[in-house]
Amino acid sequence: MARVSMSAICVFIFIGDIAKADNNFLTGANDIIAVVDEDGDIKASPFNVQFGKKDIWLPRSGHVVSLEVNEKFVPVGMVLDDEGQAFFDGSSNRQYRFWSALLGLGNPSPIVRTNSATSSQLSRLGLQTGPNPIMYRVTTSSGSIVTTSAVIHLMNNTAKLVVSDIDGTVTRSNIRGMILPALGLSDWKHNGVVELYRKIANQGYQIVYLTNRAIGQSDMTREYIYSLTETPYKMPRGPVLLQVESLLGAFQTEVIKGQPEVNKIAALSRVKGLFQENPLFSGFGNKAWDILAYKALNINPDMIFNVGEDSILISEGTGIPTNYTNLIDRVSFMYPLLDV
Repeated sequence: MARVSMSAICVFIFIGDIAKADNNFLTGANDIIAVVDEDGDIKASPFNVQFGKKDIWLPRSGHVVSLEVNEKFVPVGMVLDDEGQAFFDGSSNRQYRFWSALLGLGNPSPIVRTNSATSSQLSRLGLQTGPNPIMYRVTTSSGSIVTTSAVIHLMNNTAKLVVSDIDGTVTRSNIRGMILPALGLSDWKHNGVVELYRKIANQGYQIVYLTNRAIGQSDMTREYIYSLTETPYKMPRGPVLLQVESLLGAFQTEVIKGQPEVNKIAALSRVKGLFQENPLFSGFGNKAWDILAYKALNINPDMIFNVGEDSILISEGTGIPTNYTNLIDRVSFMYPLLDV
């Protein structure tokens, strides 16, 4: 037994070490929350997008990223750094140069490097209220085209958000909930979660899926969430926000360091800052760090629910256990109908 435990420790240490290196092997992108105010100005959460070594084996810094929103090219672009992360850098007529990239000279200037679009840039995207599909496209110097997609969710500044973790909250287990869908066993979820979330969305609330999965798992994660059904209910669509680092880095954050609340608090703080008033109405999670993050963002403790593997939910404010059937029956009371 001691030998097995020592082996596990060695594996954790090994993963922790290599996670510090550039292990952005997969390609993916976070969804974006965009908010329009009374004057028509738009603010948005970061445009987090990563092109991995799986798709671009050449040195990645300096590759130009073109944007397509609602199936139309837009006059806004980004550029990759040497880790495959995309940034707005303010440069025009930029071209990829292999030797500059190889020598690390193709990175966006740190002075103007940002993944946050300006209000002017956002105004040129042709956004419409609701979901706006966005495609990021890179043409490599070898002539191949690599793309990844996400969704920009445009909402008004009075919207109310319900935040949900995924693994262990939508799924019944953190580890099995991540592995089994990849094997085609996609129904490892809490019975009642789809009906509950759909009925909450029908009351006018926007569901936000927040996870410490790595951004390279974005496509798989969206496909999994939106594949869930409980006849006649389908999982409501909403922004899917993942951790902006490699798969190994995400594993290190959640399992080895055990401090995933830091990332969740940071992500929710950015979202909260887009609105005039706190938009965060309720939160569902299954770990102490989920609850800590929700409380740190001033969500009413009575509307924070800790989800057990047995599908029992406990209100952080009252301490009273409940279940999905109970919450479904009380949706109209707990989530009053919004005028949207």
